[in-house]
Amino acid sequence: MEKKLVKKYINLFSNLSLDNINEFDNLVSKDIIFVDPFNNIKGIYAFKNIFYHMFENVKEPQFFVLDFSINKQRVFLKWKMTFFAFGSMQTIEGMSELFLNDDGKVISHIDYWDSLSGLFIKIPFIGYFYKLSLFLFKSKS
Repeated sequence: MEKKLVKKYINLFSNLSLDNINEFDNLVSKDIIFVDPFNNIKGIYAFKNIFYHMFENVKEPQFFVLDFSINKQRVFLKWKMTFFAFGSMQTIEGMSELFLNDDGKVISHIDYWDSLSGLFIKIPFIGYFYKLSLFLFKSKS
């Protein structure tokens, strides 16, 4: 049961679009908790709104689940996300930790990824000053 649901969850992420976000209704708890570097929300509507917002603000987002591991009611996903921004294709890699309830639905989805190197450093203005500070720090050492 758990492995079948996890494969459906992975398949949904791998093929996520504006047209199928509501399929999460069958895979996650109504009280799902989602945490990542920018969000800490509770509830299926807030969870789905994160993806609606993503599609409104990011060009061509695509998730690739590279590997997964299931241990009772805990699942780990290794993934990468690609999207078009700042004039080129960008990639963010990370891990997700999922917890399943007794019905096999996802009750918690926690993403672990480096927002500094994964996103902020690629923003032209912010990235320039970050790289400059690294250079200055190294030259003083």
